[in-house]
Amino acid sequence: MVAATVDKNESKELSPKEIREMLGIDNSKIEELCKKADIKLKKNQRGLTYFTQDDALRLKSLTAKIDNKYMTPPAKNVVLKGTNSISSASILQLVETLRGIESNISAKITSILDEKLDGMDDVVMELIRVKTENETMRFKINELNKENYRLKKEVNSFKKVPFGFYAKTSSENSLF
Repeated sequence: MVAATVDKNESKELSPKEIREMLGIDNSKIEELCKKADIKLKKNQRGLTYFTQDDALRLKSLTAKIDNKYMTPPAKNVVLKGTNSISSASILQLVETLRGIESNISAKITSILDEKLDGMDDVVMELIRVKTENETMRFKINELNKENYRLKKEVNSFKKVPFGFYAKTSSENSLF
């Protein structure tokens, strides 16, 4: 009767999809596990890959072993490497070491930033000088535009009279 049960388990075909769902892994992981467990891939009459119940149990146990290997934390004695406890003095020493590292990193970053920003003072001063010069030039341009307008008005106030002469006319004393 036991042999009939084994044959019944062996005869039940499981598809790769069912194995993926059962184990929660993808096809490449199934291939790796088959290689580790020495499971030969079988094909049915239609040429489709299948697994037996026995194959599924072997894959499931191998997956559990692998998961336990990576999920089980190491024993405490391995972590402490023979020490019974950590003393408060070693904790204080560790804290002081970390503070030293922190201050060292801060000092290095500060010195690097200072080096990078040293030239910035000169750049800022140059920008201020250029801005002031730009404002001065803008004022001069406005003054020259006013002078140009005044001179054009002055030139336009002269009218040509006979014999190649010009007479100045004003808006108040117009000859014409």
